[in-house]
Formats: sequence, structure tokens, C-alpha cells
Amino acid sequence: MFFGSKLQLYVLIALGFALGLLGIYSSGIARGQDKIKRKMDQKLIDDMRLAKGVEDEINSMDDTRLSELANKWVRSDKE
Repeated sequence: MFFGSKLQLYVLIALGFALGLLGIYSSGIARGQDKIKRKMDQKLIDDMRLAKGVEDEINSMDDTRLSELANKWVRSDKE
């Protein structure tokens, strides 16, 4: 009888250890996913700021300056 209860104790300890390792592993995975998600969100924010800056710059130009820049970047039909 004593051997059986001692074996049950060892099994419970091993099970608790295994569950603890599983918890640590899953929290590490979740932390890694959060880090990747934060990087993606930061890139999106940076891209939105860049687009907004370009849009504001274009809106602040007069028609003549905008036409000059468009001629610089748009292909001519003559070529």
C-alpha cells in the first residue's frame, strides 16, 4: 500500500512538472506572437504616417509645381 501511494505522488509531481513546462512554452509562443504583431502594427503606423506626409506635401503644392513634378516622373509619349 505504501509503494502505491508513493508512486502516485511521483506521478503527480511529474505531471505537475510537465504541465508547468507546457505553460512556460505556451506563454513563450504567445509572447513571440505579440512581438511580431507589435512590429507589424508599428510598420503599418509608419507607412500611414509616410503616406499622410506625402499627401499633405502634394496638397500644399500649387498647380504649376505639381505639373513640373508630374512631368519629371511621368513618361512622355514622344519617347
